[in-house]
Amino acid sequence: MLSDFKRGIVFQPVNSGLTGWKPIPLTNWRIDMRYLLIAMAILVGMNHSAVAADAVSIPCWTPHDFAFTTDTALENPFDTTFSAEVTGPQGTSFVLPGFFDGNGTWKVRVAPTAEGAWSLKTKSDLPALDGKTAAFTCIKNADPNIHGVLRVDTEHPHHFVYQDGTRFFMQAYEYDWLWALDTGKPNIPTVEASLDLLLEHGFNYVILNTYAHDTGWRKGKTGPDDFGPAPMYAWAGSNDAPDHTRMNVDFWQHYDKIMNALLRRGMQAHIFIKVYNKAVNWPAKDSPEEQMFFRWLMARYAAYPNVIWDFSKEAHNEKDLAYKQRWLTFIRATDPYKHLVTVHDDDVANDSGAYDELTDFRTDQHHKSQKGATDHQTILLQRNRRAWPVANVESDYECGPLGLEDKTYGQAMTAEATTRTLWSIAMAGGYIAYYYTYTAWDVIRPLDAPTGYTYMKHFGDFWRGTEYWKLAPTDSLVNHGWCLAQPANEYVVYQETAQPFTLDIAGADSTLSGEWFNVFTGQRTGAGEFGNGTAQLSPPKEWPDAPLVLHLKSKRDRN
Repeated sequence: MLSDFKRGIVFQPVNSGLTGWKPIPLTNWRIDMRYLLIAMAILVGMNHSAVAADAVSIPCWTPHDFAFTTDTALENPFDTTFSAEVTGPQGTSFVLPGFFDGNGTWKVRVAPTAEGAWSLKTKSDLPALDGKTAAFTCIKNADPNIHGVLRVDTEHPHHFVYQDGTRFFMQAYEYDWLWALDTGKPNIPTVEASLDLLLEHGFNYVILNTYAHDTGWRKGKTGPDDFGPAPMYAWAGSNDAPDHTRMNVDFWQHYDKIMNALLRRGMQAHIFIKVYNKAVNWPAKDSPEEQMFFRWLMARYAAYPNVIWDFSKEAHNEKDLAYKQRWLTFIRATDPYKHLVTVHDDDVANDSGAYDELTDFRTDQHHKSQKGATDHQTILLQRNRRAWPVANVESDYECGPLGLEDKTYGQAMTAEATTRTLWSIAMAGGYIAYYYTYTAWDVIRPLDAPTGYTYMKHFGDFWRGTEYWKLAPTDSLVNHGWCLAQPANEYVVYQETAQPFTLDIAGADSTLSGEWFNVFTGQRTGAGEFGNGTAQLSPPKEWPDAPLVLHLKSKRDRN
């Protein structure tokens, strides 16, 4: 370009992104001086690092990559320190770790959180990457699926709310090996179709691993739908011969596609950072390589508003409590967006309060056959111990379409049994996660539509039609079944088996209208109107066997 400038030529940008140029002779003295200044700036600032382009506009809470390149030869680019100080409106300032993304390119992935002018400045031990700047403008986000980072509702602390105040009813789906689908493809058509199917049935929260290698119960390649051992390793090398000093960029660029697909659909990504029973060759505990891994996750995914961090699936397998607490502390300190943090299935530590200041809600797994208390009773105990959301994210496992022997794991339940369990959890004021045997682990049939999907669609439709965040467990109000209530305003009564029962109503200042709801069919039928006193209820005769729900709500609120 310097020789062109000497020959009397500058380059005019073809578009506002400055990605294309066309030559303009300098013989015309009326040339737009903007283009001359651009050319001079490029000549003055030209070096081996990328020059920041014009300020860009980024919708609020939307991840955006700022890339900086260098051709400096490095023995291991993953050893390079790289971060950026990000500043925004009203004194907002935070530091984001950056990451190497291959081909001499380092990135800072940023999501602005308030409308207005923003900027960033890089910091690195590599001079070619140090002190680089970029400016951007945060604009209003018009995407109806993006509402900011999920928070615990301070007014109703057993529930969640988005940053912009939108309510969130968690209807989770465990899909541990989701990232293994469409590996090596330029696009992710199977993932896209599978997520659309989940969304169609009300699921808005996906639980997945960062990486898992294989399962002991379906060890090795047992068929074309068996994705364990995993098709790619998260680090350089292989699971058998790993190089934990380097990340596998191809793996993580593929993982980015999964995260983007979830974000576009407004689906939360509950990320199990580690897992202890899936044959993974992890970096050594507290090693520099493990520190790089945790920092890598913060750098690549903290900017996504739909992230929930979880130290590990079944964290009780890690016996070193102080070690777990150190990494939870690191996540808190490193993630400037303050995403929700939890630890899965670590009962002793959770019950002792060891995570109370380090996590935001409790995620557990409990099975009726493994605990002295039922799932319903366990949720009640966990809610009473601390005012935070509680979730059983691993209860029953729905079998395949051929029946109870159609399974990938030792346990399997019918769709009806699975649904009953999930309702028992919800009726204690807890949140749930659905499992299907052919998507829960490494054997994946992503386009199956099991019976439970329809039941879960009815489940979500019902709860989103209530003021669930105001309802509290009050089983004492009924002589049969379970009850959630906002006394005098709204009542939800669940009956595992249909039979007459009584409901105590007090303090209502308007008539309550009632509706019966069939858990399996989604059918609704009127139940009459009610005022203060003890109501005598008899389930619809046409639903003699199905579990059903009575929903009473103030006529004023229902209208």
